[in-house]
Amino acid sequence: MAKTLIKNGIIVSMDTRVGDLPQGDVLIDNDKIADIGPSLNVDDAEVIDADGMIVMPGLVNAHVHLWQTALRGLGADWAGSDYYNYLHANLATRFRPEDTYISTLVGGLNQLDSGTTTVFDWCHNNYTPAHTDAAIDGLAETGIRAVFGHGTVKPKPKEGEAHFSTIPHPEGEIRRLREGRFASDDGLMKLAMAILGPDYSTLEVNLHDFRLARELGLLSSAHVWGRENRLVPDGYRKIAEEGLLGPDHNISHGNYMLEDEIQVICDCGTSMTSTPPVEIRAHVKEPVIGKVIAAGGRPSIGMDSEVVVSGDMFNAMRTALQVQRIFDNLAQAERIKQDQDSEEAKFAKENLKVIGTGGSIIKELSVSTRQALEWATVDNAKALQLEDKIGSLTPGKQADVLLLTTDSLNVLPVNDSIQCIVFNANNANVDTVFVAGRKMKEGGKLTLDAGDLARRKQQLVDSGQWLLTAAGLN
Repeated sequence: MAKTLIKNGIIVSMDTRVGDLPQGDVLIDNDKIADIGPSLNVDDAEVIDADGMIVMPGLVNAHVHLWQTALRGLGADWAGSDYYNYLHANLATRFRPEDTYISTLVGGLNQLDSGTTTVFDWCHNNYTPAHTDAAIDGLAETGIRAVFGHGTVKPKPKEGEAHFSTIPHPEGEIRRLREGRFASDDGLMKLAMAILGPDYSTLEVNLHDFRLARELGLLSSAHVWGRENRLVPDGYRKIAEEGLLGPDHNISHGNYMLEDEIQVICDCGTSMTSTPPVEIRAHVKEPVIGKVIAAGGRPSIGMDSEVVVSGDMFNAMRTALQVQRIFDNLAQAERIKQDQDSEEAKFAKENLKVIGTGGSIIKELSVSTRQALEWATVDNAKALQLEDKIGSLTPGKQADVLLLTTDSLNVLPVNDSIQCIVFNANNANVDTVFVAGRKMKEGGKLTLDAGDLARRKQQLVDSGQWLLTAAGLN
């Protein structure tokens, strides 16, 4: 790779030291960002004229199940236990390695096309090592930066079989991966353990899995809701007491967890990832973002499953922001109701006197658009322990860079670049994508051969149809 000079862009760096520039240049040298400034003079570089474009760090998706791509759009109306009954107990059991491969490949390409340059691919449909290897092959072929979370299936046990909650993470398989394809953490992909955690396994299994992940130097991650039916009632308090809770663990969801447990988690530096587009669909508790902020933590976000929601991080960002705001607004309104002498109540009374304005009793919004963009960039990078490599446009970091067009009807005029990104932009505005300095999308199109892309699309369609038929749902 040679040098690339991106000139005259609207720079949104997400680095407080670099700041934002109304017009500036970004120099990419091989796989790294070499320099950022208002006017860089470089003779030996390919020049990209980004005049009028927003230049920003690649988005990071901190929780996604790419293996589910072939089943897109099946579950938007599912409720109760439908997700488990239809997906995990039926459709997931039909997957062949080739289904896992094509779902992961096309799902990863869609992430790139949508401006996401890094994913935490939580792969928990690994019935055999062949399924695992197929998922890794598909992920590698996309060229996206990825944390591959090796998970385990949760089948209904047959007579005489042990319940999955009593079975530790398969040590031989995770060691095979750690000593083989993931022996180094220096490449585009690194390994993580997607463990059962305190909701879905016994304390003994939890302690085994946490210790194994730490021994192997891996990030561990668990699906956790925190409801009363969790298998370890003390949840993370006991794990923290054992000295096993730290920045090398990540929690997804957590909607029903209480503030005191979240405080323990944040005090240990453990990250919590919320997926609001999925969580508000059929749950009755707010996403954990506000509780993490209150506990002094840094929230992270993902989009989760394309079986039920859109796969892009633009949707995840704006949904996360708006959902957090409405829950905070409701809480503020309740405080006003309870304390009529507060400053908030006085503001509300005065504001309501102004007839015809459509004003609100809410004096100040709880979270900003810049915070939402931080969740999807620097905070997600930190959650994946990649903050030294990605998440911001910073000299020395990896060149994961997006160029967004701003001349289309959905965004112009750009009066505020941050608000434009979070509230107005969508996949169609993603013009150019770099991952580690390699151009993955240019002029609004993936750099993949068009014929090859068409073939991959058809393979995904065929896979989805085969799975539905095999599951008796077609």
